[in-house]
Amino acid sequence: MRFSYPRSFLSLLLLGFTIVAAPLVFALFANAVAFDKLAALSEQAVLAAVKVTQASRTLTAQVVSLERTARQYAVAGEAPFLDAYRADRTAFGATLRVLDEMSLSEAQRLETAAIARIEEEIHERLARMPSSPELSMRLTADFRLLSSRARSLVVLGDGVIEESIERLRSQAVRSRSSVFWLLVALIPTAVLLIASFTFLIAHPINQVSAGIRRLGDGEFARVIDIEGPGDMVRLGEQLDWLRRRLVTLEEQKTRFLQHISHELKTPLTALREGSDLLSSGVVGNLNAEQHEIARILRENSIELRKLIEGLLNYSAVHAQASFLDAKIVQLRDVAKRVVNDRKLALVARSIRVDFNAENVTAFCDEEKIRAMLDNLLSNAVKFSPERGIITVKVYKDRSEAVLEVADQGPGIPAPEREKVFEAFYRGTDAPLAAIKGSGLGLSIVKEYVNLHKGRIEILDGPGAHFRIRIPRKREQREAAA
Repeated sequence: MRFSYPRSFLSLLLLGFTIVAAPLVFALFANAVAFDKLAALSEQAVLAAVKVTQASRTLTAQVVSLERTARQYAVAGEAPFLDAYRADRTAFGATLRVLDEMSLSEAQRLETAAIARIEEEIHERLARMPSSPELSMRLTADFRLLSSRARSLVVLGDGVIEESIERLRSQAVRSRSSVFWLLVALIPTAVLLIASFTFLIAHPINQVSAGIRRLGDGEFARVIDIEGPGDMVRLGEQLDWLRRRLVTLEEQKTRFLQHISHELKTPLTALREGSDLLSSGVVGNLNAEQHEIARILRENSIELRKLIEGLLNYSAVHAQASFLDAKIVQLRDVAKRVVNDRKLALVARSIRVDFNAENVTAFCDEEKIRAMLDNLLSNAVKFSPERGIITVKVYKDRSEAVLEVADQGPGIPAPEREKVFEAFYRGTDAPLAAIKGSGLGLSIVKEYVNLHKGRIEILDGPGAHFRIRIPRKREQREAAA
């Protein structure tokens, strides 16, 4: 399923922050609810238990007061003691009713009912029997039992408090466990959301960056299509408009070079034929100075023709810059063919080739690889001294095929190593004996290396030492793209 981007990049950022923050807010809310519930339960349980305990202790104290007034009435039989007893009994009954209205355990309710029953029996006994020592003795036994029951009620209340505390402790443990597992579930969720929105945010940026890089590398064939928010899509459309504009300008430049080169060939041909006629003496004998002038004219016409042909070749390279006729190629055979094609030039200058090539295959354009090696070998022959040695190597280094060409010429100064790959650039330290070129050979090599998603570097050495690395497999080159 394709993700539907919002209209603007800012909206995407806000949406990402909101969704990533949502689990955190939920976790905080859940924790707040859990701890609020725990606090409420704690308050209710403790308050109820304390009230029951306070009432139970009050009931114990009232039993003592009730016993004192009852025994005084049993001994003296006077009305004031009976009134005091009745007042204490009223208070005692009120406390029992308060306890009965509270949230009591089953054991506490049974104990409260027993206390009420015993107190009722004591009251009936006081009402039936006249004051006497026998009544006092019976009251002592009865109140001892009532006091015991009241103390039992206090003990039960303390037990209820302990049970409430234990329940609260268990509830706290459960709440802590639920919070822990919530956090355990939240962390990967948040990480997943962050990773997802990081990809969604970075994806259109990477597409824009790749599009700009392709424009900078002169790769105009591939359409620039940006997937993302509306403003990023519009930016992609503008970049694609720029790509089409650059394609148009490149075509105009190529046509201009072709036209101007063609137009220059006609007067150049006449100039060369005229210089040949002068040199051959067809129009009359020439003295030494005139022969020298005719020779200069002829050599410069040849040089100008080479420059024009270089312009045509360079425009052809740009026209084919987006095309790669790739297949599995044995690079050793290609390198051997290039050396054989240059054998006459090598023999003419007594230059020896140290050929060291392994059996290396690569998914590449055979003709463009041949052109790269031919240009490098041509430069090596041009700048090598008489009876020099040129080294040609082909080997593999992990997933790359490596091609090296080195000579014993003057080399390339460090400040010029980046410039030599520019079109029409010529080195400043070339020897006077070297044949002048168009300055396009290394530029073409660079174009073809980039087309293969490889790289070319100039190594230190006594002479010029070029090393080309290209991916050996199609997947590696596509990944590099």
